[in-house]
Amino acid sequence: MKRHPGLTLAALVLAWGGASAQQNTTFSYQYDNNGNLTKVTDPLSQVTDRSYDVLNRQLQQLQPPPVTGAARPAINYTYDALDQLSTVRDPRNLTTTYTVDGLGWQTALASPDTNSTTYTHDNAGNVLTATDARGKTTTYTYDVLSRITGIAYASGTPTQFEYDVGANAIGRLTRMSDSSGQSSYGYSQTGRLLVFTQRTMAGAATFERSVGYAYDGNDRLQSLTYPSGNRLSYEYDAAGRVVRVTLNPGNGSGGTDTGTVTVLLDKIGYAPFGAARSWEWGNSSEQAPHLYSRSFDLDGRLAAYPLGSINGTAPVRSLTYDAASRITAMTHGANTAYDQSFGYDALGRLTSFVSANSSQSYAYDATGNRTQLGVGAATYTFTTAATSNRLSSTTGPAPARSNSYDASGNLTGDGTQTYVYNDAGRMASATRAGVTTNYLYNGRGERVAKSGTGVAGGANFYVYGQPGLLLGEYDAGGAAIEETVYLEGMPVAVLKPASNGGMAVYYVFADHLNTPRVIEAADSGAVVWRWDQADPFGAGAPDENPGQQGVFSYNLRFPGQIYDRESNNLYNYFRDYDPQTGRYIESDPIGLGGGINTYGYVEGNPVSASDPLGLVKIILLPPTDPNYAAAVNAPDIAGAFTVISHGSPQSVNHMNASQLEKFLRKRGWNPKKQPLILDACRTGQGPGSIGDQVARNSGGVVIAPSDRTWTTNWGTNFDKPYPPMSDNHDSVWNNVPNLSKPGTWNTFTSSGQITN
Repeated sequence: MKRHPGLTLAALVLAWGGASAQQNTTFSYQYDNNGNLTKVTDPLSQVTDRSYDVLNRQLQQLQPPPVTGAARPAINYTYDALDQLSTVRDPRNLTTTYTVDGLGWQTALASPDTNSTTYTHDNAGNVLTATDARGKTTTYTYDVLSRITGIAYASGTPTQFEYDVGANAIGRLTRMSDSSGQSSYGYSQTGRLLVFTQRTMAGAATFERSVGYAYDGNDRLQSLTYPSGNRLSYEYDAAGRVVRVTLNPGNGSGGTDTGTVTVLLDKIGYAPFGAARSWEWGNSSEQAPHLYSRSFDLDGRLAAYPLGSINGTAPVRSLTYDAASRITAMTHGANTAYDQSFGYDALGRLTSFVSANSSQSYAYDATGNRTQLGVGAATYTFTTAATSNRLSSTTGPAPARSNSYDASGNLTGDGTQTYVYNDAGRMASATRAGVTTNYLYNGRGERVAKSGTGVAGGANFYVYGQPGLLLGEYDAGGAAIEETVYLEGMPVAVLKPASNGGMAVYYVFADHLNTPRVIEAADSGAVVWRWDQADPFGAGAPDENPGQQGVFSYNLRFPGQIYDRESNNLYNYFRDYDPQTGRYIESDPIGLGGGINTYGYVEGNPVSASDPLGLVKIILLPPTDPNYAAAVNAPDIAGAFTVISHGSPQSVNHMNASQLEKFLRKRGWNPKKQPLILDACRTGQGPGSIGDQVARNSGGVVIAPSDRTWTTNWGTNFDKPYPPMSDNHDSVWNNVPNLSKPGTWNTFTSSGQITN
């Protein structure tokens, strides 16, 4: 799926070819005499209006009425005398207030959800202290390059970062120590990560393991060694695409059995726009072929994928989209018992879900808080506090909730279980039925351990790879409980210890969001786990014993989420998600930068989108834009400030360089600390482009594409920008990248473009 360049036309017609027919998706734009965008009409004829003051500052965004006859939700903005954003008033008339000093640095935040937070800064604009509404002060230290070197909390162990120490380490993080333990990093001559070692202490257990990376002569990943010693090896075709993945299993002593090779995936085939679409599973043979195949429509959207072996009787799930690329139905041929349908309001929020086993309905207030849940004939009420977006109570499904929060908006109890948070605002423990489970996090914010009497063996440990994917879960002795193999961010295999002391392989069948839905045993082909008939928000439990052959546990859920059996919540990297209520337990740590509702999950549309980090990027696309789901699912880049939008060489979302810089600073971009990634078409098209202008004006680093960027609807990004096969916007080939003419991601600084 492509992000089209922004145009200054009154109407833009995007040609989106379906699997069998071309679909015209029309967005219409209107402007005032100063070039400000005043009206957007989406493919469903829903209108969003914007108004401005005499200084061309946006005063209001008026959204479409969610349902016929409803009031139009409005978001209002005010500014101070120095042109800094002062207040944002949401559709429920709740106001967030920003206090900014004369240098443009935010010194205070007053939020209806998190109350008061204050900040101090050094002369370079780096945050020195942050004091939250609980009275907890966090202190930050930096080196002369403004790299963060320490984080000291109100109590407990501080986090420390070291750079530049060791071979090939200049400019790179080499060591990190924190309340969970220590981590170290080693690099190749080209700056690629070679080894990551994690030492974590939880309860009475100490876990120390490494992840190893090796690269071929073209600097492509050649092998990945997991903490258990399991080693994956990758083979590539002439185009640099992975075509084979093999496994050398661990030897039981933390090393690798190099004498044993198991094929996991072979003969991987790709769609014309780059996504993997087919392969042979490792247990395939000429006599008994075992193949995987999924299909895409001409928009690059996933059209169909299997829920198990396509050589057997497993159903194939086909997706139906509306004009706004929202999924309205999932059908399964003759297997109608698997069919599901979905309905939405005008703001793209899910309002209905119907399957053979269940029917649900959802209602929302103007800011996206759920107000009602219907399950079959039963109706349950959700009550939100009048002065915040905190969920106060629910009448069900059982158990009903009666919620309490701390001053910073973290849920501390719901009537069934209680939560305690550390000084960084992360969940430190959960207690249910008298059993307490404790959690530890590393300096990157990843949860690396849980411990307590309710955890088998007393402790479990977690190790993450690049970019933030969970590689494995390990017991108190350091042995693997499960390790996951990925292809393009999609889980494709699970490795678990076998009863004979070896390593058992299981194949994962994921959906359009990369959520695991079915798992098969490689040796027998039997389905051992399935989660393909769950409700959209993930409240339903998977079937862990579909063949009545024994319980098979697997904890991955939606992308970025890990199931916590002790609380029935889903750990979601920087936050915790409650599938029973369809919202986060904690307010978004990036505030309104993640959306107008700081507790909301993917703006109420979990069918089409996911949030791998529990954060939201700056997405300047309406929810009804065909590219919106792809933008939400696109991987987050750690340490960078990412903007996803339509663009052109001179504009991003109809803003010029000066307007864009001002807008992004108000949304939290600090040019001295964060490189800006402009994921918007042609914004890095050489000297004088908007990417170049923003870098020169701000003094920061801007990374932007020389041509169009292409992103699939399930979150896979092309590594390079490409021009279309045809420049004729009326041609279906305008929707297909010309892979023979790759562009570049260009880097700009205050001194101009850096030569690639």
